[in-house]
Amino acid sequence: MTSSTPTDFRFGRSCFEFRVGIEGEAAATAARNRTQDDLVRMADALARLEDPTQVNLGLDEDFAFHVLVATASHNDYFVSALLSLKPDIYQGMLLARTPSNVNVAGKLAAINQQHRLVYNAISERNVESARHAMRDHLIRCKRSTSQWYLEKAELPEN
Repeated sequence: MTSSTPTDFRFGRSCFEFRVGIEGEAAATAARNRTQDDLVRMADALARLEDPTQVNLGLDEDFAFHVLVATASHNDYFVSALLSLKPDIYQGMLLARTPSNVNVAGKLAAINQQHRLVYNAISERNVESARHAMRDHLIRCKRSTSQWYLEKAELPEN
């Protein structure tokens, strides 16, 4: 892993903060507007993420799930926003999956469970739960990535 700078940390933090707002609303809107076909596609993406034989970190599958949530909103602006951030989102996902004091399998299982909560809320058409589940997922990922930059004491306040 390459060393990161305070600027990298602020940029990554800004991307997660943006995503919390955008994707939280995308999930809420998906809970209102989703179709049965949307649920089938999201369920298939979750199955690929949860596949125990998967040998990679599931970055493509994870991104696909988030795009499918945005797609289920039936609002192209949500999809467009995510697609425009793809390289930055991949970097954040990679950092969120990188080993820390939690083993990789445990970390991936937690992320998958968070995705499952988003899916369940959308499936149940529970707008507030969908918004909360997605926001909570992204906030947890944001917190888990901060350790890979600099020690907190070394970070500038901005």
